[in-house]
Amino acid sequence: MSPTKIFALSKIFHERVRLGIMTVLASKPEGMEFRELLDLLKLTKGNLSVHISKLEEAGYVEVQKSFVGKMPRTRYKATPLGQRDFSAYLSILEDVIAQARGHS
Repeated sequence: MSPTKIFALSKIFHERVRLGIMTVLASKPEGMEFRELLDLLKLTKGNLSVHISKLEEAGYVEVQKSFVGKMPRTRYKATPLGQRDFSAYLSILEDVIAQARGHS
């Protein structure tokens, strides 16, 4: 593998918070509510919102808003595009890690 493979890593996913969000959502096909993500990832509301917005703009996360009684609920799901591109990102990252460990 070429050392330049690292440059193929997506800048969208290669950020700690967005990596955490996509890792969680990729493993939860039913998605997660805002509060669940907030608590799990130990983020502030503003920080989570900013990173979710970037993922949504890229087409990687779907935002579903609803009401339970009078309480608003926001649920996030990885889109099929998000699942596909995140899986490809992880494959490249695995190759980069293997090369760094001398297992190319």
